[in-house]
Amino acid sequence: MAGDLSSWPRARSRPRTRTADFRGGVRVVAFAVMALLVLASCGGDQVTPDADVPAALVIHSGDGQTANTGTEAGEPVRVRVTGQSGSGVSGVSVAFQVTVGGGSVPSSSAVTDANGIASPGRWTMGAPGPQELRASVPGLDPVVFHATAQGIPAEIAIVAGADQEAPVATAVPVVPEVLVTDASGVPLAGIRVAFTTAAGATVANPEANTNAQGRAGPGAWTLGTATGVYRLFASVDGDSIKGNPLRFEAVAVAGPAARIVAVAGDGQESEIRLPVTVAPVIRVEDAHGNPAADVAVSFSASGDSEVIPTETMTDSAGHAAVDKWILGTTAGATYRLTAGVAGGGGTAEPLVFSATATPAVYDIEIVHVSASLLTDSQRRAFEKAEEYWERAITGNLAWSTVRKPALEHCLARNDITEEIPGDRVVDDLLIYVQIKEIDGPAGVFGGAGPCQIRVGSSLPVVGVMFFDLGDMDGLESNGHLGGTILHEMAHVIGFGTLWDHLGLLQDPAGHGRSANTHFVGDSAVAAFDRIRGDNYTKSDLVPVQNLGGDGVWNGHWREFVFRSELMTPFPDRGHNPLSVVSLASFVDVGYEGVDYSMADEFVLPPPLYPMAEGARAGAEEGAIDLSGDILRMPLMVVDREGNVVRVIPPERR
Repeated sequence: MAGDLSSWPRARSRPRTRTADFRGGVRVVAFAVMALLVLASCGGDQVTPDADVPAALVIHSGDGQTANTGTEAGEPVRVRVTGQSGSGVSGVSVAFQVTVGGGSVPSSSAVTDANGIASPGRWTMGAPGPQELRASVPGLDPVVFHATAQGIPAEIAIVAGADQEAPVATAVPVVPEVLVTDASGVPLAGIRVAFTTAAGATVANPEANTNAQGRAGPGAWTLGTATGVYRLFASVDGDSIKGNPLRFEAVAVAGPAARIVAVAGDGQESEIRLPVTVAPVIRVEDAHGNPAADVAVSFSASGDSEVIPTETMTDSAGHAAVDKWILGTTAGATYRLTAGVAGGGGTAEPLVFSATATPAVYDIEIVHVSASLLTDSQRRAFEKAEEYWERAITGNLAWSTVRKPALEHCLARNDITEEIPGDRVVDDLLIYVQIKEIDGPAGVFGGAGPCQIRVGSSLPVVGVMFFDLGDMDGLESNGHLGGTILHEMAHVIGFGTLWDHLGLLQDPAGHGRSANTHFVGDSAVAAFDRIRGDNYTKSDLVPVQNLGGDGVWNGHWREFVFRSELMTPFPDRGHNPLSVVSLASFVDVGYEGVDYSMADEFVLPPPLYPMAEGARAGAEEGAIDLSGDILRMPLMVVDREGNVVRVIPPERR
């Protein structure tokens, strides 16, 4: 049909004139051009009016990607060429050029396919940072792809927030922060960092990407409610990264004081003007029950009672204690000790201890180291002996502090193992008793004596008694256990153990010399004068055992004179009375308020002349052998605060 115009609409006939018509000429020209176009569309090499031409170049996919430096992006970059109708135009050549970052694409140009899409392949990232790739077609506006090249992490390091301290359940003051760099030390942006922390603690962001400076942090790191060390770990993907994972540490300390609780020392009884036995101890805690250390605690005592000190600091366990709480002078009164946080810090309410004051008496406290080896009746025998001496001696002694090291030394010298919790106040006498295997029945029965005495008065503070397990049942069965315990306890109180030290002996016995030893205390001499009658006329003084060696002589009444009296070295099998002379000797030693009515009826019997010099000189056949029962050990002289002033060796006693 080339050149065939039969199908075109015919022009409407018009009258023709000879006059030249400009508008008619234009119409002719337009008609001619249209005819040419029709002809071209009908021929193979001629332009067809319906064909689409490139009108726009757009990004189809692959923009905004991120990949490591030197690696390909995950998705190929693609552009699309569209015509005026919006359809893809095929066969169009598109040029590609990396303009930023120094990366590369496999091909610098590509031709659009049937859908108008062209791709140079996958984009390989250049140097770390922003990347740009330009795509262009002549006559069309170019498009630019953007990407981010991540450097390959080589090292992770802490830049902020290491080794901190904060109260429990609060965030650390400095937010932890890490720096991620490549092998050249260049900070890397966009690197994912994972943050994990110990149970009980939390972070605001468990994951974070490094910023433009290569830094990342988890936000607030809040510690748990328990005190101690918490750890936070920061890590990036990769097995060979230096420093990976990193460890942050923070110490959670107790929060503000929220409460005060009593640990020890409440609800006690103690004598007037005497420190309570157990010094009050408190514990300061925060709201979560953690001990609050280094908190100033104030103590105030009611009435005329006194507390020392009035202010102290809690230790690492939150404990604070007074050295002494000395009750007032009113027997029967209830005194109070108030503990509070000094300066009003925190929200803790004050805590109040109470103690009742009792009349002043002489008191003995017995600590049984081996209580499990005693029967109930044997334990009662010790209690009866204690009660006897507490009734016989009524004068109260000055209280004294016993220091833990000195007490441990005393017990160790006598092979007594006992846990000592700490320093303590003693009023009036503390005795440790141990039952142990020594040599079986009928041998050494035991030993006793003081190991600490008061400076000034020289009256005992602490002493020890030990007994052979093999003799306990036998003595109990023949009725002599109670008297024997009474005898040994007298040695701890001071009978025979303090005489030489106090200058109460005349002509003390010793090795390599003969002696006629006597007790010279006025009270005992007067009492002896009342009971001796005509049975002892050799001296007005009280005869003391001068035979038998250490542990026998200088510490008992003379056996062949007193014979059955309890405080001779060989008590008889029968009744052994405790005479008024023995009680009077305690007045000479220094005790006040000795009750002579507690003495047994006793009159000095006719003398039994000594057999021969030796350990059993003057002993009756079958007598109990208590020779050697006076312990020969150093005496520690202590002041009221328990400080050792001097030590008296055995040879000077």
